[in-house]
Amino acid sequence: MNVFSGRAMTAVAGLGLALGLVSLAAGQSAATGGRVIAKGPGYSIVAASPAASPQAASSAAETKVTDAPLETLREPIVCRGERVLEIDNRNIRFDGNALTAEDGCEVHIINSRISASGIAILARGATVHIENSDIEGREAAIVASEGAEVYAETSTFNGAARRIGRALIHDLGDNEWH
Repeated sequence: MNVFSGRAMTAVAGLGLALGLVSLAAGQSAATGGRVIAKGPGYSIVAASPAASPQAASSAAETKVTDAPLETLREPIVCRGERVLEIDNRNIRFDGNALTAEDGCEVHIINSRISASGIAILARGATVHIENSDIEGREAAIVASEGAEVYAETSTFNGAARRIGRALIHDLGDNEWH
């Protein structure tokens, strides 16, 4: 014999669901115990609780620079004059030198992996910004000359970093130089 009618069970289930939604609206996640920062149709962003697992911390440190497919180029990318060139989310391997920036060109390399059998970045009188990228050159990762300025942040460099004359290489932090 049923003690509760179907209507009573529906009301109890609805009350439980409503209480769960109230706790979510108050900023608590039922699954993780964290605070909901933002939510919308099909997504929710939850702040991790202070007692987050060590696995979560290590996976954040192992984030990939890019998941772009590998491209192989035989000739370098060349930027000359008063132009702006952006390389974003690319994975490029070069036979020889990779990138030459000259005579006032401004280059932005973001979330990319550049590998060269020669010099990865050759800057002469240009400005190069590198952020969250892997740069590898067998001869050198960076060669800056003729007043060039290279700004690097949160990136990994494999190969020498050379500056000649008035050129500057600005390490803005969180870089690894090998």
